[in-house]
Amino acid sequence: MNEVLAISFLAIGIVMLLKKLMLPLVEWVLTTNLKLLGVLGIILGLFFMSVSDFTWSDRLWKSALFIIGILSTLRGLIVIFFEDFFRKVFVSLYKENYYKVAIPFSLMFFSVALLMVSRDYLGPVKNIDVCESDESISIYCEYTNPEDMALLPDNEYLLMSEFGGIRPYEENDGAGSFALMRLVDKKRFAPKIIFAENTWGDPNCIRNTSDAFGPHGIDLVKRNDGAIEVGFVNHFPFESIELFELNKNESDWVMTWRGCVNTPEENYFNDLSIRRDGSFYASHMYKRDITINEWLSAALFKYATGYVVKWDKESFAKVPGSLGSQPNGIGLDEDKELLYINHNLGDKLEVVDLLTGQVVGKYKINSPDNIIITDQSIWLTSLDHETFDAMPCTEDGSINCSLPFSVHEIDRASLKKKNIYSFQETVFGFPTTAYPVGNEVYIGSFHSDRMASFTIN
Repeated sequence: MNEVLAISFLAIGIVMLLKKLMLPLVEWVLTTNLKLLGVLGIILGLFFMSVSDFTWSDRLWKSALFIIGILSTLRGLIVIFFEDFFRKVFVSLYKENYYKVAIPFSLMFFSVALLMVSRDYLGPVKNIDVCESDESISIYCEYTNPEDMALLPDNEYLLMSEFGGIRPYEENDGAGSFALMRLVDKKRFAPKIIFAENTWGDPNCIRNTSDAFGPHGIDLVKRNDGAIEVGFVNHFPFESIELFELNKNESDWVMTWRGCVNTPEENYFNDLSIRRDGSFYASHMYKRDITINEWLSAALFKYATGYVVKWDKESFAKVPGSLGSQPNGIGLDEDKELLYINHNLGDKLEVVDLLTGQVVGKYKINSPDNIIITDQSIWLTSLDHETFDAMPCTEDGSINCSLPFSVHEIDRASLKKKNIYSFQETVFGFPTTAYPVGNEVYIGSFHSDRMASFTIN
């Protein structure tokens, strides 16, 4: 609704500057039945006030509709009871001093349009520094920025990347870590990592065993040779894709490093999806040296900043049809040759047919991050607020933020909504991943000192 109102205000602002279009409309107003227009204005105003469901709303669009309703109703009453004043003074003044009136009002509408696309949530942002559950969400306090996750083959552990940060949110990419959650008791474990020869990656990619990691997006697949491969987008101490083989040693899972692939200088990756033959796709978000102002501009105007690439075990190539505004989480249906791409700043999920390079499906959602694909469903997270709504969270220095969010379950084939689970003023925020396991949905975050879950029926 914010975007609809923003487009409407922008259009009104533009039309008001078109004198040749507006003056005939003014002439028509001067000669028509103003009382009838007044009645229509009142009806329209009451309608806007009713649909806004206004109770000192925490949503900008509801507040805007309510104010529009009040102004329309007042204008209708003025026209009905002060018809001569309206006709001779107000309309005539507008006609004789066109640009003196039109330009300020046009600028006002432009400003309101910009506000509608930059703000949404007006409600309270409560302090949630204390790590404890509430009635809707269960909290687990041993985790740091659990940005992405994968369920291990035994269905007993979640493997996750504990995110170290990326630009432009931080000045430099930081080190992070890997973590395992044992689902039976929600305990955190650090997986054991051992190093072997680089047999799955690019021989030109070299990593010292003493290097730290900066993991981001994650994917897990059973390869054609039977091995379980897990890959991470890595940002520290250099940009790369890191590839591991997973094996269970008695009761413990072990990650054996099997190689890496250097990220091309022109790319800045977010997530990956691995094919069974060991090749993979990776989402390029935007240029590495992007500034916060450039990022904010892309967030407001939704223009293309990146694309998806495929590594065929030798080189990278762009995937046709993948261009968009901050490609983020991606998911692969290898049997149907479909690639699911979340355009984070573009506020949509798109499905690309890899055989034709055509977009064959779309789903509208605010700021989608990672993608979890199950047998019948796709699970996505939505930040139910706009960019500048997060300012209170950054100003107080807290790592956690209680801004509203929701989890969407959509049909894998039709991309139709199946369920939406919405949360507001709760003990978690900035979600990135929603992973269903049984009747629990586990939620990760890119900026949090905790993990979370909620129960579904």
